[in-house]
Amino acid sequence: MIEVKNSYKTIDIDDIDQAQKALSIKLPEQYAEFLLKHNGGTIFPDGVMVDGKHFDFVAYLYSIKNKLAVDDLVTKCNELKGMVLDHYLPFGESPGGDVFCFSLLKHELGAVYYWDHEEANYEGEPWEYNMTKVADSFSMFIEQLYDCDE
Repeated sequence: MIEVKNSYKTIDIDDIDQAQKALSIKLPEQYAEFLLKHNGGTIFPDGVMVDGKHFDFVAYLYSIKNKLAVDDLVTKCNELKGMVLDHYLPFGESPGGDVFCFSLLKHELGAVYYWDHEEANYEGEPWEYNMTKVADSFSMFIEQLYDCDE
């Protein structure tokens, strides 16, 4: 069970629809449900594991219609265009500025990936080299989060 703090103003399905239109995508259903319930924010536990080992932390998950551009889903996706491949949808960040993304590819729609900003190709086209798969779905991603202090 996760605890969500610092979430933003409650949104409705119309807000989800507007964000989807602005991004020209359909949000993964599990994530859309999370936004309707919490609308982004900081989560706990926040530890992320990959292959059974600590990998990073989740600093915050983006919101919709947040006046602070740093946390707004549409704003962040637009800022990351050209840095993150088009078949990924950013939805949150680590404390160090790396980005959690959903795969939009049909064969793994909704899988969660981690975009490492230090390994990104800033000299040319974005690449897969700096992407690490974290979970098969948003719900699995949330379920796998752990408290590093335990």
